[in-house]
Amino acid sequence: MSNIIIGLVAIALGLWGASMWWWSVAEMVRGLTPVVLILFGFLALGAGVSAVREKGDEELSDEELDENE
Repeated sequence: MSNIIIGLVAIALGLWGASMWWWSVAEMVRGLTPVVLILFGFLALGAGVSAVREKGDEELSDEELDENE
């Protein structure tokens, strides 16, 4: 029960702070947006490369099985 109360107080204080210092919040969001996009881009690139490697490994193992028969 105390976690719920602490959570509600934190939300209320966060909303109050965001409304009082709106321009600072907006400036922070504008500054973090390019950084977040770069990080997600690297994450997507890594996932794509990993998928291509796995697909290549599967095709390679299929060809090895055909050669052994």
